[in-house]
Amino acid sequence: MSIDSIYKVVLYPFINESIGSLKAMTNLIGTAGDPFMDNVEDFRFKGYAVCSDVTGNLNGVIMMHHYPETAIAVGNAVCQNMFDEKYEYTEINEELSNALAEWGNTIVGRSTDLHSRYNLEYGFSSPYFVNDMSDMEKYLVGVKEIVTVPITIEGIGRYYFNLLVREVNDQVNEIKREESTGIKNTHTKPLPLDSTVLVVDDSAMIRKALKRFLTNLGYSKVLEANDGRDAVELVKSDAPDFMFMDVVMEDMNGDEALSEIRKSGSQVPVVMLSSVTDQKLVNKCQTLGISGFIFKPIHANTGADVIAQYLKIA
Repeated sequence: MSIDSIYKVVLYPFINESIGSLKAMTNLIGTAGDPFMDNVEDFRFKGYAVCSDVTGNLNGVIMMHHYPETAIAVGNAVCQNMFDEKYEYTEINEELSNALAEWGNTIVGRSTDLHSRYNLEYGFSSPYFVNDMSDMEKYLVGVKEIVTVPITIEGIGRYYFNLLVREVNDQVNEIKREESTGIKNTHTKPLPLDSTVLVVDDSAMIRKALKRFLTNLGYSKVLEANDGRDAVELVKSDAPDFMFMDVVMEDMNGDEALSEIRKSGSQVPVVMLSSVTDQKLVNKCQTLGISGFIFKPIHANTGADVIAQYLKIA
C-alpha cells in the first residue's frame, strides 16, 4: 500500500479530526504537512504520545506524538477553553494530563467511529498514553515502516502523527470528517434549580467542567461519579432528579449503567455524552429512554448554553 493510500485510509481521519478538535477545544489552528516515510532505525520518542493499537487489515500502532512543550501548550489551551481561565503550567501535571487525555480520547473516539461507519475492517484499541522514553522500544518491535505527518500549530509548534506498520493488506476508500450534532431534549418544562443533578464521567476534567456549568446556571446540588457502576448505586441511594452520563468508561459503560438504572425501575431523565457518534449506540440509548445525547467536545464558550438546553423534563 502506498503512502498516499495509508494516509487516506488510516491516518486521514485522525489528522483531520485532530485539527477539527484542536480548533473546537483550544481555539488553536493546526495545518497538516505532507506525509512521508520515517526511518525505523532513526525513529525517536519525542516525549509524550497518545497511542491506539491497529488491528485487522493493518497491524501496527498509531501515535499522536508531541514534544513536551507542545503538549504543555495544548493542555493549557484545553483547560483555558474549558474553564475560561488563564492556564500557564510549565510541566505536565495531573490537570494537564486530564486535559490532554480528553483531547486524545475525543480524537480517537470520533476517528475510530468514522472508520467503523465506512466498514474499513480496521480495529482500534482504546487510547493510552506514553510519556516514558524506555517504553518506546516495545512499540518498534516488528515495525517495517513508519508513515509520519507533521501538524503545525500556529504560534505553538508541531506535533506528529506516526503510523507504525507491521503488516498491511490493501483496502482503499477515502473518508472525510463529519460534524456531529447532538440529539436535543424535546421537553419544555425546565428542571427546578433545587434539583439534584448527577454527573457521571471517568474524566475528572469533564466532571469539573459540567459541575461548573451547572453551578453557574444556579444548580448547587451536584453529585459526581467516575464510573457507570457507581452511578447505578448513586441512583439507588440518592435518587437524583437528572443525570449527565458519559458512554465510554472503564468499569461499566454508560449505556450498560443506563440499562441497569432502567431495570431498577428508575425513570430519572438522563442525557448521554460521548465523542463516539455511532448511530447504533445512540439508538440503543434511545430505546432505554434518554432525554438527549451530547456529542463532545464541549467548552466554556458554549458549554453552559448546551447544558442549559438539556435541563428540561416532562
